[in-house]
Amino acid sequence: MFQAKRAPSRGFQLFAVLCVVVGLLTPITYTTVRFGQISSSDLEFVKAERRGVVYLRPMVTLIATIADSQSTSVAGRRPDPQDLTKAVAAVAEADTAVGGILRVHDSWADLRARLTELTATPHTGRSAYRAYSETMDVALFLMLRVGDTSKLILDPQIDSYYLMDAAMLRLPSAIADSGRMTDLEVLRGQDTNKDLPLARVLVARDRVSAAASAVKAGLAKSFDNSASSSIGKDLLGEIDAFHAALEPLAPSSPLVDQPLPPRADLMEARRSELARTAVELDISALEELDQLLATRERDSEHNRLVVLMVLVAGLALAAVALAWRARVSGSRGKGPGAEAAYRSDWAAESADGRHEKNPESDEPMGVQLNDALPSRPKHGRPTRKKAAGAAR
Repeated sequence: MFQAKRAPSRGFQLFAVLCVVVGLLTPITYTTVRFGQISSSDLEFVKAERRGVVYLRPMVTLIATIADSQSTSVAGRRPDPQDLTKAVAAVAEADTAVGGILRVHDSWADLRARLTELTATPHTGRSAYRAYSETMDVALFLMLRVGDTSKLILDPQIDSYYLMDAAMLRLPSAIADSGRMTDLEVLRGQDTNKDLPLARVLVARDRVSAAASAVKAGLAKSFDNSASSSIGKDLLGEIDAFHAALEPLAPSSPLVDQPLPPRADLMEARRSELARTAVELDISALEELDQLLATRERDSEHNRLVVLMVLVAGLALAAVALAWRARVSGSRGKGPGAEAAYRSDWAAESADGRHEKNPESDEPMGVQLNDALPSRPKHGRPTRKKAAGAAR
C-alpha cells in the first residue's frame, strides 16, 4: 500500500519564499546602492567646481585691476584707489561665501594684506613694477589654488575642461604678461633704467602670444566636443574682439617675422584694450562653464532620484510578494479538516499515478479488498466462526 509523503509546513514554505526574494534583492540592492554612491560622488564633484567658478569671477576683475594699477604706477602716476578697493570687496564677498569650503582663506588674507600695503604706500617706476609684480604672482597663485581645491583642474569633460583652462589659466596670464610687457618698455624709456634689455620685453610678449594661442586652440576643442549648441555662439564675439586687440601687441606671425614692439605710449593704450577684451572673454567663458556644470548637476540629481525610486520600488514589490504568499498559505489552513485535505491533495499529486480508483466506486480498490478480507492467522486456515464474523 502506498504511503503518502508528508506535506511541507507553512513556515517552511514562507522561509523558502523569503530566501528566493532575498537572493534576488541582494544583487539588485547592491548594484543600486553602488550606482547611487557614484551619482552622489559626481554631484559633490560638480558642486565643488561651481563653488570654484563663484570665486574665480571676481578674481579675474582683480587681476585686471592690479595690472592697470601697476601700469599707472610705473608710469609715475597714482592709481585710483577706488578701483582696487571695489575689486577687493568683490573677492572678499566671494571668499566669505565659499572661501572656507575651498580652504583659501589664508591665501586670500595674504593677498589682501599686500594690496592694502600697495594702496597705503605709493610706488613709482621700477619699485612699483617689482611690488605689483610680486602681488600679481600671489593673485595668480590664488587662482590656481582655487582650481585645485574646487577640483576644476580635474574636470573630466573636454568642453568644460578647456573652458576652465582658458578662463583660469590662459587669459589671466595674458592680462598679467601684457601689463608686464608694456611696463618693461616704459621702464626702458626712463633714464634710470637703461640697463633693462629688450629681451625681457620680447619674452613677455611671447608669453602673451602663447597664452592667446592656447586660448584659441582650447576653445575650439571645447566647441567641437560640447553637447551644448549655444556654447560657441555666445563666445564668438568676445573671441574676435580679444584677438583684434591682441594683434598689435603680440602678433600671431612666426617669431622671426614679428616686428619690434611699438612705442611705449602706443603699447599702453593697446594694453588697456587687450585687458578689457580679455576680461570680457574670461567672464563669458566662466558663465558658459557654470551653465555646463549646472546641467551636469541637474543630471546627477535626477540620476540619484531615479536610483532611490528603483530601490524603494524593489523593496515594496518584495514586501507585497511576501505578504501575498503569507496570505495564501494562511487561507489554506482555515476551517476544520482544511489542513488534512491539503495534505491528502499533496500526497495524491506526488503519488505519480500509482494510486488507481475503482470505476464503480470512489473508494480505492486496495481499501475495499483490505476491508473485505479477514486477517489471516500465522498458522492454519481461519475457522468458520471467524470467517462469518469477518463477513459481517
